[in-house]
Amino acid sequence: MKTYFSDLRLISSAITVAVRLLSVFVILGLYELSIYLLPKEIEFVSEIAVLTCLVFGVFAILPIQEKISGFLKSTFVSEYLSDDPGSSRLAHRRFDSEGLIKNVFPELVRLTNSNFGKLAILKNDLVHYELYTYAHKKQRKVNTFEGINPRAALLTYILNKRSGAMIGEPDQNKIINEEFVSLRANFILPFVFREKLFGFLAVSNIPKDNVRHELGFLAGKCALAVHNQILSSQIAENKKYRKELENAGKIRKFLESPEPPMVGDIKIDLLSREPGELLEFFQSPSGDFYFVFLRLSVTNAVSVLALCYILGTLYSSRINGELKNILQIKSLVEENLKEISWTERYDLAVGMVEKETGKISLRFIGKTFKLFDVSKPDRNLASIGWENIETPGKDPLFLTWNDRNIISFQHLGIKP
Repeated sequence: MKTYFSDLRLISSAITVAVRLLSVFVILGLYELSIYLLPKEIEFVSEIAVLTCLVFGVFAILPIQEKISGFLKSTFVSEYLSDDPGSSRLAHRRFDSEGLIKNVFPELVRLTNSNFGKLAILKNDLVHYELYTYAHKKQRKVNTFEGINPRAALLTYILNKRSGAMIGEPDQNKIINEEFVSLRANFILPFVFREKLFGFLAVSNIPKDNVRHELGFLAGKCALAVHNQILSSQIAENKKYRKELENAGKIRKFLESPEPPMVGDIKIDLLSREPGELLEFFQSPSGDFYFVFLRLSVTNAVSVLALCYILGTLYSSRINGELKNILQIKSLVEENLKEISWTERYDLAVGMVEKETGKISLRFIGKTFKLFDVSKPDRNLASIGWENIETPGKDPLFLTWNDRNIISFQHLGIKP
């Protein structure tokens, strides 16, 4: 015989009985209506009425009964506490761990006859856990915010204890015992699904053997609930950023630089460009040209979005007339990389070609840049840490990154 251990279990059973009795009364009412409406001249009126009620009950009443029962149980109790197949299927489809925390967590604590318990739930990053407490018979969650160390030895230990772990077991070491004490727990029940720990329940009392069996059954549902919640969040996040990624793919085409500009007598040639790089030219009101080369160490969808963001910021600053000098552009790129929390390595070169004098000014970040005259390829004309100024002659100047030629500058007004 099933043990009714809580008010919510009693409510669930009452809903099941009430809905089934309602179905019986509806079918009886349909039978009486059929007897009343069928012509009295035909034979077998009662048999036809019974057959009508049977067909209607199987194909209409039973599905509606299941829907109503599931709706009422999802409203007044948690689906995870119900043994009804319909409610159980509904629980598997629901991607909501809030119901687990609000309804199931207090029931699990009371099932063990404990007055205090803690619940750990795996977060969406699949690494860290959030810790909740329950005490003094209050059915509300209290987030303690301290969380739990994802590398704790206790988590590895309880992963192999599907039926629960008690404090002081022979295979426990001093560290595990200390973690039991820090949780104020004498019994811990893990939530395991597909060999992954999705959380655990820590309570102050050690439950009886028959109760531990029921706890293990509910622990499987809890693990599945957290798994579904994480899966749902990942799907929602992918949908959220799908549009941005599609737009990024379109904007990425604009990262392919057009033909380099002619600045006075200075001819600029773009020699190479690879994915994960941003190379753009911006003209100032005076006719001078700025150029920005940004190389990110990682090439993926995130880096494309980062390049698009930097490109948009540069164009916005250009339209607003905020591009004054190369130091200001360099600082603008660095500040925006920090703003988007870019923690990977990057290489940056910012330069300007003056229209009147033909001088080239260059600042860069990274040790792989080199500016050299084609007649003296071993001599690096640019140094890190300050603004380098050079004037192209009859021989072109090359800007390279990691020994790859990127841009060349040549003064066409000088005849050999």
